[in-house]
Amino acid sequence: MSMPSDPPKPRAPAPPVPRRRWSLKLLQIILLLLLTLAASWPIAGIVEEREARQSVLREEFVRSWGLRQVVRPPTLAVPYRTATGRGPYYLKLAPRELTTQVTLVPEQKKRGLFSATVYTATVEMTGSVSIPFWPNIEQVVGEGSTIDWKKSVVMMQATELGGMTTDDHIVWNGVKLPWRSCAEAIGSSADCKGAVLVANPNMPPDPSSETDIPFKAMVTLRGTGDFRQILDARESTTIIKAPWSTPSFVGTMLPSRQRVGDNGFEAEWFTVNYAKWLIRSTGTLSENVSLQDCESVGVDLLEAVPTYRMINRASKYTILFVVLSFTVYALFELLSTVRIHNVQYGLLGLSMTLFNLLLVSFAEPLGYAAGYGISTALVLTQATLYTAAVTRRALPTVIFGAVLSTLFGFLYVLLSMETYALLAGSVALFVVLSAVMAVTQRIDWRAEES
Repeated sequence: MSMPSDPPKPRAPAPPVPRRRWSLKLLQIILLLLLTLAASWPIAGIVEEREARQSVLREEFVRSWGLRQVVRPPTLAVPYRTATGRGPYYLKLAPRELTTQVTLVPEQKKRGLFSATVYTATVEMTGSVSIPFWPNIEQVVGEGSTIDWKKSVVMMQATELGGMTTDDHIVWNGVKLPWRSCAEAIGSSADCKGAVLVANPNMPPDPSSETDIPFKAMVTLRGTGDFRQILDARESTTIIKAPWSTPSFVGTMLPSRQRVGDNGFEAEWFTVNYAKWLIRSTGTLSENVSLQDCESVGVDLLEAVPTYRMINRASKYTILFVVLSFTVYALFELLSTVRIHNVQYGLLGLSMTLFNLLLVSFAEPLGYAAGYGISTALVLTQATLYTAAVTRRALPTVIFGAVLSTLFGFLYVLLSMETYALLAGSVALFVVLSAVMAVTQRIDWRAEES
């Protein structure tokens, strides 16, 4: 008959780390911290590579769909020759008043896991051009110059003309005119630079001064990213709207009125410049559209959550995750009988650095919010279960899980903030340092010196 075996004896808790060894222990932890951060560099490189791939894809969409659009409103271009016969030059008369209605229809174009924001813009411009008094014109063209009003053209410029339809036209002084390319209408490619639409308005040989000629122009354009309009008019009202909840208003001035909501935005600009009856006198009909030295208004269609920018920002907080995790483990050793091996510190650090790789992997197909939630759940579960195995105690495990979950939650809120991110982060670090100082204030750090 076999004798019953003795029940296993409970495992005695490990003695605390002697104070004399803490200097060496601290140096080892710091070395592990540096090695862990070095191991995170390849992951940071992966994040940067994916962000660069997104930028390359956006450039491909720009080439295939369209550049950002910069639109210059309809202008009456009148050819003339100087008294010595030099020319032809072009006198360009700006609208006296101009009202622009721009409706943007944004789309998300995808290729694989990457995407870019493009739009189709319907632009309607209503206004009038005023023929100035002859003395004002003569000051520009010079005395004795000959103006050929019959060969005048109405011109409108954009960055490029992709997206135009057969319905696009201009109504000039009550007459509907089709848009034509500059080279086709003028017959001289040297006079036509950039994407230019022209129409032949059939002006009288000698129009009366101060005559207002009304017009209404319509054009459909495609672009990527942002849309801008150059303010070439004495009185200009511009209204831009789109079903987009995260616009960024750009240009030389902010909107006079704006409404931004979950269903979209509408912004209005109103400007007055009584000196702008004349744009300029040039030797060519058109010039490349440029924002330099021009008043302009517009909007940039920002991503609601810029995935790769948020991932890049999150990756910069890797050191915070590792340092706080190591600090909590070190406090367990200082304040209790728990003993943690250096290898266990290192494995915990690797678990923290893996968060960034999980984040970019899940955020690309699912979006930033879902990717952050899944990555947080995986790393939090792994690190907490590992802490339970290391400490073999419930209280340290609960404390570690609470600290880590609070850190992940706070980081998500911090990354979502723009204006007060620095303030919130600084206050949080101050609170954490204060908590560590309060917890360790009764430790006799001088014991190792005796």
